[in-house]
Amino acid sequence: MVGPKRFLLGGIAVLAFSGAAIAADMPTRGPVYTKAPAAFSWEGQYIGVHGGYAWSRDDITIIGGIGEVSPSGGVIGLQFGYNHHLSRNWVVGYEIDASFGDLNATGVNGGFTPLLEINAFGTARSRLGYANGPWLLYATGGLAWANTRVSNGVAFDLERPQVGYAVGAGVEYALSQNWSAKVEYLFADLGKTRSTINGPQVDTDLTISTVRLGLNYRFANWAPAPTPAYFTKAPIVVSGWSGPYIGVHAGYGWGSFDTNLPEFLDPKGGFGGIQSGYNWQLSRNWVVGVEGDSSWGSIKNTIGATNVDVDALGSVRARLGYAMNNVLFYGTGGLAWAHANSATLGALRDQYYIGWTAGLGVEYAFNQRWSAKVEYLYADYGTIRDVNAGATFDASLDSHTVRVGLNYRAGILDFIGGRW
Repeated sequence: MVGPKRFLLGGIAVLAFSGAAIAADMPTRGPVYTKAPAAFSWEGQYIGVHGGYAWSRDDITIIGGIGEVSPSGGVIGLQFGYNHHLSRNWVVGYEIDASFGDLNATGVNGGFTPLLEINAFGTARSRLGYANGPWLLYATGGLAWANTRVSNGVAFDLERPQVGYAVGAGVEYALSQNWSAKVEYLFADLGKTRSTINGPQVDTDLTISTVRLGLNYRFANWAPAPTPAYFTKAPIVVSGWSGPYIGVHAGYGWGSFDTNLPEFLDPKGGFGGIQSGYNWQLSRNWVVGVEGDSSWGSIKNTIGATNVDVDALGSVRARLGYAMNNVLFYGTGGLAWAHANSATLGALRDQYYIGWTAGLGVEYAFNQRWSAKVEYLYADYGTIRDVNAGATFDASLDSHTVRVGLNYRAGILDFIGGRW
């Protein structure tokens, strides 16, 4: 069972930046008092680029021997995020990023010479910072993922998508009202995986550290003018969909686990979980947002000695919705991950899968705080190939989920800020 080492989110208010000046060299009858300049505001959405250096360590266990492989190298990438002032100095937010590079190295493990390659990794994190004028010092933590390959070119060649957590800290400096530069350190623990395919058992235990410089461009805040209250016959009043939310959900999932051996399973079962997100109401009817969720349960199937059990899954998604008073219809899509244990004709795997997801939903607001939703998501986690002791094992996983959820529209930010 995968523990809830997960995520998120951010909030919204009004962008403010002002100052004051006085004339000099004028005779006065007494002390001249001036109004203190307003603090610099970090409020708003931003996008940016980054580049830096990454180093990693993977403890690879083969036939009882442990070999350390430590690839390193340069990385470049993109990020998107949002900041919200809880007070003059305290800032919270979220950030989603992806980095790309060519990290590879070999190690020694008895008669094996394992090769580790990492070509992409990313995070979805919350941030908590202390602002002092144009300076922002922050700590950060959340979800992390990586796409890896472990091989010795002879006995085994294993794809290794991995999911875990990231923590770190950084400092950001505002070059102007819209531009800022940052330097940050992130440590990611991508957890352990295991495969046994007609031969030796291969375990991995991966961590990644990065130091990077970033450049961000902050947009004008997406918060529109105050949305007029919408009245219904109830009379229910919903003063817009903008703002953070947290919630719980439960549902039912089914899917397919297809291999080349050949084996085909159709796992199904129930699950429950949590979600957190943020909405921006761009106009009376159009709403955009982001949402992260994690679910735990048992979506499984067994036929003889062949079985699969998906015990955890989650996603980080964008949402685009059309609001009609207290009803919101929306489409959604983004990154998806799943953790599964499987056994197929001697192939045993404890493995993560990473892919994409898309779906539809409808949400109904009972009042300004509480809403309920029904949602369908399809996720394709792709195909993973393992080659071990001359045997090739391909596994493809997808899922369909239908779930109901309950959201509280105050969110993590309001709890921290004491506004709930």
